[in-house]
Amino acid sequence: MVERRLGKARTRQTTACAECQRRKQKCSREWPCNHCQARKIAHLCKFAPKRVGRAIGPAACETRSSESCQPSDSYPKDEPVSPIKHGLSNYDDLRLLGYLPEFQNVPNGNDGNVRDPQPARTSEMETALRIIPAKPYTDIVIQHFLDNTNYQYYALYPPAFIHEYSTWCSSKTKGLPLTVEFTCLLLRVCACSVPYLDEGIRQKLELELGDSTDHLSVLYHNTAKQLSNTIGPGKGGITQIQQLFLTAQWFKTEALFVESWHALGVAIHEAQEQGMHRSSSNSKLSEFDREMRRRLWCILYAWDWQMSLLLSRPFIINTSCCDFEMPNLQLETVNSEPEAPSPMTHMVLQCQIGLAISKVPGVMRGALSPTQAISIQEETEKWFGTFPSAYSIPNPDTRWDNTHQFVKLQRLQLRVIGYMMMLMPLKQCLTKHFSPGSSSIEKGLQETAIENALTLLAACDDLLRHVLPLNTKFHFAPFLMFDTAALLCSAVVHDKDGSLPQRENIHEAILKTLHQLGRLPERAKTGMICYRGLKRLVACLSLDSPETIFTESKTPQSSVEVSPALPDLSGNADPLIYFPTTNLSPNLFENQVFTDAPLNSNSFDHLGDFTDLSNTALGELGQIWDWGNLNIDFPTGSSVY
Repeated sequence: MVERRLGKARTRQTTACAECQRRKQKCSREWPCNHCQARKIAHLCKFAPKRVGRAIGPAACETRSSESCQPSDSYPKDEPVSPIKHGLSNYDDLRLLGYLPEFQNVPNGNDGNVRDPQPARTSEMETALRIIPAKPYTDIVIQHFLDNTNYQYYALYPPAFIHEYSTWCSSKTKGLPLTVEFTCLLLRVCACSVPYLDEGIRQKLELELGDSTDHLSVLYHNTAKQLSNTIGPGKGGITQIQQLFLTAQWFKTEALFVESWHALGVAIHEAQEQGMHRSSSNSKLSEFDREMRRRLWCILYAWDWQMSLLLSRPFIINTSCCDFEMPNLQLETVNSEPEAPSPMTHMVLQCQIGLAISKVPGVMRGALSPTQAISIQEETEKWFGTFPSAYSIPNPDTRWDNTHQFVKLQRLQLRVIGYMMMLMPLKQCLTKHFSPGSSSIEKGLQETAIENALTLLAACDDLLRHVLPLNTKFHFAPFLMFDTAALLCSAVVHDKDGSLPQRENIHEAILKTLHQLGRLPERAKTGMICYRGLKRLVACLSLDSPETIFTESKTPQSSVEVSPALPDLSGNADPLIYFPTTNLSPNLFENQVFTDAPLNSNSFDHLGDFTDLSNTALGELGQIWDWGNLNIDFPTGSSVY
């Protein structure tokens, strides 16, 4: 009877999380529980396993025959047999052969961030500790990252990172061993944060640290790279994936797109090595670690499809071999604000549209039929319809904009990504000549492409205004503005008979885009490249007709409008010829960042004849963009600039 009671006690489910038991509070028994959520320590909210298998005592084993007393009978079926008890040195022997189940390759506990015992400090670690600035400066840089940069992709959960940072600092002060992967992550955070500090803070750090923030960013990056090389595959858990992802983020920030794509591949392969592409429902991980793994895999996939399309390369992640588990987004929810959006919402939405678009045939090959182009338009419009109210188009719920500063940034990012996707399959409609004999479907597609291009330029304008002047290295909006305006320039060049739809709006949008790119500060390296390239292209156009005169008297309209709905192609012989059009006349000069005198289009009249644009250096943008994309035969001539 006593043995039965003990067995029953051992299998009883825990009624409260570890934190609530420690604090002697009544727990809601849902992860994250009410108290941990309110205290923003969801990463510490852990529940004991539902069942704990009973070990078989020596007496019981003695009663069995040698055949029946096997390791498989002595351990629960869902537990791995300890290799140490059976002559194996460690788990790596079996794991490298692929015999251990997912997530069971860590012998000491079930935490996704359990690490191997730390060896003596290496030369790489000693160098890293010398490079990391003193704690007061590091605190400033970290806080800026968590308050600003992190919200672009939200790869770090701030309470967990701050907890680990506090532990790291304490261990460093006491001379205790430090984890290599978190030291790398700390360097990555510094590298991604220092270029975007407020002007006052930036000047203070440059003065007291004796170096420019741009140089410090490169120094932190290179030091982290050397230290990261000492970490073997499959080591470091969640922290290792985070620091590898921030490597790709740093490269992308520096407009090194190919390098960023390769770094992304390293992060994805490491995540696959740790089993993030598989379901974690049967693992021994805590709920927090499962949620973080889902979040990181979601971010990696969203980056994968966007970078792959940008560089015209195949997806790194094969979705047919993955189990996608979307994050539950409950970590940041509090009872006082149950409807408040999660900072991770925008990445989940980007993952969802990527999964939907990837199923459209021909997307990866770049050759799309009108039917496939319409499919992408329809999928994107459906995606817009799934947005939470805070991100809704065209009338978002803005009550969170002041209290949750990430909401507006992410809303603008999602809109730009959506319009970018709608324009992508129709770009070819802007780079070829349409004769009077062209089919009505082709003309309709061209009209839709123009509408999408104008809407995308307006959305990019809103996004750029929001990130400036703090994020001067933000390349996403300037590049899209340059790319879209260049496509519209190509449409003007190919318009031989003056039948181009919205011709006046196109000319106005091109000039406004050039004007805006020209107002970017000198530190906006990508923006300056885009400005010089577009200025050369505009110089090749004839913009001296009355229709190009810039008029500020037009009534300002909303700069972001929903593109017209596309009809069913199969049910209409001429489905694309009656699209309504929208005049693009946003007030581009209301923000203090752009307060100079209004643009005079005559400034760009007679700048020169057609020149050999191939002589215009695009710098890093040459990795993702080519003048040949415009399908224009520019005669060779002398350079104007």
